[in-house]
Amino acid sequence: MKISEIANLINAKIVGDTTDDILQLNRIEHATKNEISFYSDKKYLQYLEKSDATAIIVPENFDRQPKENQVFLCVANPYIAFLMLINHFAPKPTEQSGIHSSAVIEPTAAVHPTAHIGANCYIGENVEIGENTIIRANTTIQKNSIIGKNNLIHSNVSIYYNTKIGDNCIIHSGAVIGADGFGFIENADKSYTKIPQIGNVVIENDVEIGANTAIDRALVGSTFVRNGVKLDNLIQIAHNVELGEHTAMAALTGIAGSTKIGKRNRIGGHSAVSGHISTADDVLLLAMSGVPSSVDKAGTYFGIPIRDRLTGFKIAAVIHNLPELSKDVQKIKKKLEIE
Repeated sequence: MKISEIANLINAKIVGDTTDDILQLNRIEHATKNEISFYSDKKYLQYLEKSDATAIIVPENFDRQPKENQVFLCVANPYIAFLMLINHFAPKPTEQSGIHSSAVIEPTAAVHPTAHIGANCYIGENVEIGENTIIRANTTIQKNSIIGKNNLIHSNVSIYYNTKIGDNCIIHSGAVIGADGFGFIENADKSYTKIPQIGNVVIENDVEIGANTAIDRALVGSTFVRNGVKLDNLIQIAHNVELGEHTAMAALTGIAGSTKIGKRNRIGGHSAVSGHISTADDVLLLAMSGVPSSVDKAGTYFGIPIRDRLTGFKIAAVIHNLPELSKDVQKIKKKLEIE
């Protein structure tokens, strides 16, 4: 793509001169000839100064000049402009509507003519698949499930019975939607009796679910994933959980049963939230946080168990210094014993 075309696409001012075309996008640390990158943070200045990228998107009124045969594209927000380019060049689904010859579709299922069903898929009894939904190879959708329109369900996804999925969702490979919740009665002899999980999972609109994430069906009623929720890979959502609108959750996080997560929560990776509690709207949990009880106020929290961010950092600093503190205590004890 010519630099002038890219400049028009992101509404940028060109500073510098080159006749080279752009063939690839890359990070500022690695970008070289015929590639474009962006610079928006001073901690990456060393990479900008060394970069041989043909084009670099930079802030407006940037106080440096490009090298020979290099251009700067000046915009209000370089990061947003770069994301615009990524979106422009990102591969789009190319599947045509229709059902692959190896797919198994039960006679009572209703598949919209504009939907795509890939190789070796199974579509169960009374399943509904909406218009323009793409279901890639080896995916199973069990009976009585309803899948809306404009969804992309990648290969090897398992969707259990009675699941409801809205519109414009993306579900990545290996996700399991609607497996049994972890429900057992402990008997007197310490063995377990399984409690049937007869509820379902309801996923609303504009949700993205990462690879190998599991969302369990409810004991009774529904496990809810509300509009706009974004889940990373390898996340566990237990039975009867409700995830509030536009909540985002990073990898290796687990939410225990019957917990209600508020709207616009941000949960860092490897965090754990106990069962039968709730969080307020606009809560931010930093990575590796443990939540044993309800969080009633918006704010940023950290630690195991969580505290407000500043207190959590102070506790972590003290714990880090415990070996030295222990030595000091021993010295004081010895001195007191001598005296």
